[in-house]
Amino acid sequence: MNQDMRTFPANRAVVLKNIRCVYCGEMLSGLNRTKDHVIGRRFVPKGKFNAQFNLIVNACRACNNKKADLEDDIAAITLAPDVTGRHSHDDLPAIEEARRRAENSISRRTRKPISQSRETVNLNGSLGPGINLKIAFTSPPQIELPRAFELARLQLMAFFYLQTYKTESQVGGYWLHGYHPVQMVRWEDWGNAVMRQLMTEINDWDFRFHCITADGFFKAMTRKHPTAETWVWALEWNRSHRLIGFFGERDPAQAIVDKCRMTRPVTIFEQPNQSLHYRVETPLSGDDDTLFDWTEKVAT
Repeated sequence: MNQDMRTFPANRAVVLKNIRCVYCGEMLSGLNRTKDHVIGRRFVPKGKFNAQFNLIVNACRACNNKKADLEDDIAAITLAPDVTGRHSHDDLPAIEEARRRAENSISRRTRKPISQSRETVNLNGSLGPGINLKIAFTSPPQIELPRAFELARLQLMAFFYLQTYKTESQVGGYWLHGYHPVQMVRWEDWGNAVMRQLMTEINDWDFRFHCITADGFFKAMTRKHPTAETWVWALEWNRSHRLIGFFGERDPAQAIVDKCRMTRPVTIFEQPNQSLHYRVETPLSGDDDTLFDWTEKVAT
C-alpha cells in the first residue's frame, strides 16, 4: 500500500470545515454555505450508513442543489432490477426500497417515474427476398451518461479534496489537467474486455483512495500512475453500476484506453440506413474481480 494513504474512520462520517466549495472553489459565507453528504444519504438504501464511513463537506448552494438533482433518479435507477426482475444482490429491504423509489423518482431521460421508464426499440429489417425481420428490444431504465459522469466527477472531487485537506488552512486541493470518463456498465457486463484490460493495466499502480461503505452499496477507489500525474478511478453504485475513468494528464490515460478494445459485436444484418448488431454481456466472477481489491497490495 502506498505510504501516502491516509486512514479515515470506517465507523462514522468525516466532517470537513472547508471554507471553499469542494466542487467549484467558491469562497463560502453566510447563506451560500451548505452541508453536503458526498454519498447522499438517500443515494444508497435506507439505514446503510449506520456506523459506516461517509464524507460531509461544505458546498455552495448551487453545487449542492445540482448534485442532489443528479442523485435522485440515478439512485433509483441503480437500485432497480433488470428487465427480468433480477437484482445483483439478495438484500430484501433494499429490494423493497428499490420498488418504492421507482414509483417516486422521475427519470430525467423519459420524464416518467422510473417504474415506467423501461425503453423499447423496435427494429424492422430483411434477411433476404421475402424474409422480413421484426425484433423488439427492451432495456431497464437508463441513466443519461453525461449525468452519470458528472455525478461521478463531483464525488471524486470531494474525495480528492479530503485527501489533500489541510486542517490549519481549512482548504483542500483540486486535481490539475482533465477529467476523462471511459465507461459505465451494469453488473451483468462487469467482465467485458475493457474492464478486464483496465484491471490488468492498473494492477501495479498505488492506491490513493479506497472506500467500501454503506454495506457495500457504495465503492470508490483511485490509483496513481507510477510516473505521471494521472489517476485512474472507479466507482460502484448500489451493487449494480460501475463507472471507470481517469483524471489528470491525458496522454498516459489515452495509452491505456487504446489497449482496451471492446469485443466486436455480432452482425445479424446490415444494409443502407438499417443494421442490427449485438454484443453478449460478460459477467465477472469473484476471483477475477480485482477492481476494488487492495488486499494483495497491503500484503506486499
